[in-house]
Amino acid sequence: MPNALESLDRLINAFREALSQEDWETLGQISQSVQPTVSAAVADEANDRGELGQRLETLQELMDDAARQATESRDTAARELRGMNQNRNALKTYANVRARGRRP
Repeated sequence: MPNALESLDRLINAFREALSQEDWETLGQISQSVQPTVSAAVADEANDRGELGQRLETLQELMDDAARQATESRDTAARELRGMNQNRNALKTYANVRARGRRP
């Protein structure tokens, strides 16, 4: 059975891989494992505190990157939706003007 530090390493690697692929679904699943994995690593007194601290810093950086990328993706999607709505509104306006022009 792997020790808590090895479990933390696997979590970090999985998080890094999912983040590099922008696999938000997998990141969500992995995120559910963060708290119990970190708690187990912190509680395991056999772990070197320096190594543990480095891994926790790495995990925090990855989580910060994920939050930043998710925010950027959300903002990009919002801009695209606004553009689509503007185009849709322009088409509706055009259709209304054209329909009025056909009336006898």
